[in-house]
Amino acid sequence: MNISLLARFHARSVGAGAARSIILWAALAILVLTGLGYQLASARAERVMLEELSAYVAQRGRAESQPFLAAEANLEMVRDRFLELYNDPAVLPAPRFEEWFVEDRHGALRLRREYFEGRRDADGTLRRGTSGFMGRKRPPLTPELRRRLVLAYQLVDRFGPAWIGQFDNFHISLPENALIIHWPGGNWGWNADPELDMVAGAVIRSTLASENPSRRPVWSGLYYDLTAGHWALTYQLPVDLGGRHLINPSHDIRVGDLVRRLAEDHPLGGRNLIVSEAGKLVAQPERMADILRNRGVLDIAQLGDPALRTVHQALRDQVMGRVATGESRILWIDALDAYVAFTRIEGPDWWFVTIFPGDLVSREAHRAAGLILVGGLLLLGLTSLIVLSVLRRRVARPLAALENASRRIAAGDHQSVAGDEIDLPDDRQDEIGLLARAFRSMAAEIGSASAELERNVAARTVELQLANRRLEQLSLRDGLTGAFNRRALDSDLDAAVTRARELGIPCTLLLCDIDHFKLYNDHHGHLAGDEVIELVASTIAQCVPDERVYRFGGEEFAAILDPTLCDPAAIGEQLVRRIAALGIPHPSAPRGQVTISVGIATADEGTSEASALLLAADEQLYRAKEEGRNRACWKRPDGGRVSKAA
Repeated sequence: MNISLLARFHARSVGAGAARSIILWAALAILVLTGLGYQLASARAERVMLEELSAYVAQRGRAESQPFLAAEANLEMVRDRFLELYNDPAVLPAPRFEEWFVEDRHGALRLRREYFEGRRDADGTLRRGTSGFMGRKRPPLTPELRRRLVLAYQLVDRFGPAWIGQFDNFHISLPENALIIHWPGGNWGWNADPELDMVAGAVIRSTLASENPSRRPVWSGLYYDLTAGHWALTYQLPVDLGGRHLINPSHDIRVGDLVRRLAEDHPLGGRNLIVSEAGKLVAQPERMADILRNRGVLDIAQLGDPALRTVHQALRDQVMGRVATGESRILWIDALDAYVAFTRIEGPDWWFVTIFPGDLVSREAHRAAGLILVGGLLLLGLTSLIVLSVLRRRVARPLAALENASRRIAAGDHQSVAGDEIDLPDDRQDEIGLLARAFRSMAAEIGSASAELERNVAARTVELQLANRRLEQLSLRDGLTGAFNRRALDSDLDAAVTRARELGIPCTLLLCDIDHFKLYNDHHGHLAGDEVIELVASTIAQCVPDERVYRFGGEEFAAILDPTLCDPAAIGEQLVRRIAALGIPHPSAPRGQVTISVGIATADEGTSEASALLLAADEQLYRAKEEGRNRACWKRPDGGRVSKAA
């Protein structure tokens, strides 16, 4: 019987009965699979939404942490540079204080106006936007305090212009009631009340040893800066030396965009807020007016909001101490009927919190599962049409052949379809024949295109690997001297100390510093100074095995040696002699020419960290300078010390 005549048969005919049986069985199978798919889709939709929520919160935490981490890095750099300058007796040994500061008629000290309004130095450097103030209530102006004030101004003037786009300002306060600030928005130093006692205020007072005996960095609370017109907070880093409080470098950090993003950038239906570990509500879009009235923070315990108390209790009990930096944690809280996601904002003790109602998660899961159900019903109807069409047109076998061909193409077996290895109805003179011929032609074209694509991908992969290798090398090199940079030194020194500690393979670190280099720069200029740095780096590279030389700082270099293969003390002495032999004139130096000082220290099984070796070498370098420079000092592994001058 011709199946193509199925439509003409009586409903009880064999063909019609077979069609009904196929459709009924297909319907049953589709309904069963759709039911299972509904359950799986519901669970998957819920899991996906929670994964997206977790990723969103973690990403927000990392993003919002960036300005705080940048502030910490900036002030640590200022601290290190200040201590370096402060400890160098050659830097401003007796500054002409009156060139920078002037006493007004009320007895207050102020930085001269031209340093704010604009003053061009002899070398063409324009100094502008920095002001300074020291109130009437102050201790006597000792030479040390004068020098410290001038050093603070020079650091603010140097770093402030570079950071003003990222932060509101950059300032350094002194515990003697003084503040140097780079803020082009106004001459704060001349506008300050001469009777102002900044140390009595909460901000600077919080840095004093009496208020902060642990000497930890200080984060202020959130406040609204009426002058700048946005939300901000202040970060201060107390800097001590020998138990004495010297300065506090600090930044005012804009957080207005963070507050705005709390309200605008949140999961649909959810809400964001920021709380502190101490139980303060730092930011919540609908409460910012209350927070402003309370000078930056609200005490959650006093707000009378059960939801906020529940969130903070969950933070303390189940999150704090259990979530690593850059990660998030999601809790289901029955009392809120919601998922609550937490992630830490690095810097202040803040936590970014997103509250997401549970019914939104289940609603989305049901919606996704409902789509599966609708799709299953549509598939049932489509299957019925296909079954009737196949029975009517007798194309089951050609379609199976074409399906086989498509699977082979998808699997990458283009050649078997393009050739004659599989049977396709390409000899038919109808649409199916045309489709079969198109399959063969398409398989040939895909095979050719795939081969070409593979060749291109392989070539580009090689190019990318080479480019990445070149980029990695560039990232480890100093741009001026071509020596390895501080990043490379940190990595190599960690590895060398680890080998010494774990495998007993000793390593020696040499630290070299060009003597009186600032005086050379002041006398000859920075371009001549750069030439000396390049020449010294080249000479050191000639003396150090494997040329593993690092530029440690501006005029400081380092080298890592294997003391089992060479004599570190001999190399240190050779470096001192070779640099002195260059005969580079240096009229401002005691010896009249450029020299270096070298500190040498060796790590063995007893060395715990790279920082310990670095500190030991730095101590020997300091010893070389104390003994008159132009020499190498070495602390041998047995505890003995050697000092050799050129």
